[in-house]
Amino acid sequence: MKALIVALVLASSSALGPAREAYQSGDLAGARTALEALLQPLQLPQRADEAEAHLLLAATCHAQEDLPRAEQEVVEGLALDADAKLDPLVYPPDFIAFVERVNVLRRERITQRATERRPPVLLPPAPTIQSASKGWYLVPFGVGHLQHGRTTKGTVLAVTQGTTFAVSAISLGTALALRGSDGRYSANDAPTARKLNVSYLVGAYAFAALYSYGVLDGLLSNPEPLAPRSAPR
Repeated sequence: MKALIVALVLASSSALGPAREAYQSGDLAGARTALEALLQPLQLPQRADEAEAHLLLAATCHAQEDLPRAEQEVVEGLALDADAKLDPLVYPPDFIAFVERVNVLRRERITQRATERRPPVLLPPAPTIQSASKGWYLVPFGVGHLQHGRTTKGTVLAVTQGTTFAVSAISLGTALALRGSDGRYSANDAPTARKLNVSYLVGAYAFAALYSYGVLDGLLSNPEPLAPRSAPR
């Protein structure tokens, strides 16, 4: 009575129901036809159902004494579900022993088929690598080099250009501040103003030279892509 209840429950669930019912009732030809129709082409989207279908087809072929086909279906079923448990109320003892024997003797083949049937791993999309425009090299203070990931040279240019620019600007500003209302320097301020003007010119020329070097170095260098930027959270 218990076996009949189990058979009815199995037969009433999923697309395998008619095939299970045919196998349980002894209609091996009908069960085999139904199972092969479900497997070729595959009509079972769930791996568990497909594994059960292969094992049920193996049991059918085993009962028909088609042992090579039964072994093939056992391999396919165990490749899909290595932990498949056969209900002794549904499958006869000799078939359960057959499955255990195939599981031991064909372990390498089962592992190979399991690898072949494993769902593909979906990798995250590769990060987009953004290339900075060479136009950044026209910006002073090493900005272009920093934008292109050339940190060391960018830092050196930022410090040297910044220093020469500051010296030139401060010298010019101080020299202009020393001028009188008539635009001339007093006798006392003239020596200092003369030194400030020299400092201003030296700083300006040094800044211009460093800026020109930075632009040429950047524009003539090979483009270097920026490091991938992580997506904002």
